[in-house]
Amino acid sequence: MIKLIASDLDGTLLPEGTADIDPKIFEVIRRLQHAGVTFVVASGRNYESVMSVFGHMEKELTVISDNGGYLAKGGTEVYCHSFPKDLLDEVVTLVRNVPDVWIMASAARGVYTDRNDPKYVKWIREGYKMDMKVVDDLLAVEEPLIKVALYTYAQDAAEVAEPLRRQLGERVSIALAGERWVDIMMPGISKGAALTRIQQTLGITREETAAFGDNGNDIPMLRQAAESFAVANAREEVKGAAKHVLGDVSQGAVLEKLEELLLEVTAQSPYGF
Repeated sequence: MIKLIASDLDGTLLPEGTADIDPKIFEVIRRLQHAGVTFVVASGRNYESVMSVFGHMEKELTVISDNGGYLAKGGTEVYCHSFPKDLLDEVVTLVRNVPDVWIMASAARGVYTDRNDPKYVKWIREGYKMDMKVVDDLLAVEEPLIKVALYTYAQDAAEVAEPLRRQLGERVSIALAGERWVDIMMPGISKGAALTRIQQTLGITREETAAFGDNGNDIPMLRQAAESFAVANAREEVKGAAKHVLGDVSQGAVLEKLEELLLEVTAQSPYGF
């Protein structure tokens, strides 16, 4: 019986870079949790951006944000893995030399950029609903930073990520967070590692876990769930890592599967919820 469900946000539960979620999802999540299933929102987004979608449910949810760099339960921080100053300096200095990218960095409850491109700043603020602060220098930000994100406007994210992996090696974790997003975190950080911690805390096994995703940053999470689902719009390597492939995000495929899981869970519940 499924006792834990983790789902990505962009490209999985809603279209990339928006807050356009089907409101039916909220009621299905509540009913799943009432039936004893823990629901985890697992996103590459900053925590505040996740709350732009799920803010009215903050006290009810477990949230993995920044690809596992930040974990909160019921609105309370569980952990926050930020860069040490020397490693952050190295990462930011390196990515500043990558051509055709726009750069931002995440703190626990906000994001920063020192590249004041009005188009991208507006998109982050209005599309992702992030508290975007424009500063003179990312390396002068005093708040601990969890993630450095690159948006590439000339290449596929995988083409940008590969040379960075070669240069930075195992000193960081690098994940594809969208067709054009590359995320850099502390080593060992991933949605899968965060999900593993939740499973261990709750005493829930991989066989009792379901997960949904569409991009490279979801693969570690999908591997940590016996019932793993990729949407039809997912990258091919994500489909290959998942046990099942659903319909497209535009078709509400994940909501449909969540409703099916709800029926299965309630049918097995001794309380008949």
